Amino acid sequence: ADFSTMVKVAAMGAPVKAIGVLMQENPTSVVGLADKNIKTPQDIKGKTVAVAPGDASSQLWTMFMNKVGLKDSDFKTITGNPQTTINAVITGQADLLVGFATIPLISVEQATKKPARAILFADYNVNVATLSIIARDDMIKDHADLLKRFMRATAKSVNDSEKDPAAAVDALLKTLPAAGSRDTMIRTLQATIPFYRTPETEMAPIFHVSAKNIDDSVAAIVQYSKLDPSANVPAKYYTGAFVP
Repeated sequence: ADFSTMVKVAAMGAPVKAIGVLMQENPTSVVGLADKNIKTPQDIKGKTVAVAPGDASSQLWTMFMNKVGLKDSDFKTITGNPQTTINAVITGQADLLVGFATIPLISVEQATKKPARAILFADYNVNVATLSIIARDDMIKDHADLLKRFMRATAKSVNDSEKDPAAAVDALLKTLPAAGSRDTMIRTLQATIPFYRTPETEMAPIFHVSAKNIDDSVAAIVQYSKLDPSANVPAKYYTGAFVP
């Protein structure tokens, strides 16, 4: 699940913690058709942006706007669920959507038969760790060996899928034949893999997240989710004890 969502519920008392961070660079972006010629944050001014309120990407959108100096009055906003935001760009109701630079971008390109472009928030130093393996506190306390074995198996799976995305998708489709289009799934996995590491962990084994990434992510989540400052305790939300 999303690391920022977990931090928010854990800060409110949920007995959970991340034991592995898979997507260490956040793929949240503004995504639109390339022919709109939106290449920088300042190009968003005067455009229409589709946002899904309350999802993980919308939280980073606020952070991104503050970072690059955009105001709500600089553009028009329409809202809906994540699929609605994709459809808004496809149908021309919106120039941009706020979402991942993976499935939404691919969906827009496939539906319109036109190239799409993403302005990645992480390129503007707005980065919060996202897709993570999460466990209950009592599982961490009472079943450490199980979690070590689980993380070993998960790391092997991810490593193998990095080496051969097509084989990974074929293995998934063998188990779940209705999971989706093979070509689309391969392309989506290939687009996702670059977000597994940051420049600090580029040469590190999978799931080896830097302490700075965790610290910066927690600090940003606490600030922009308007949590009590006392919630900024990274060790409360993450342990690397089970990463192989």
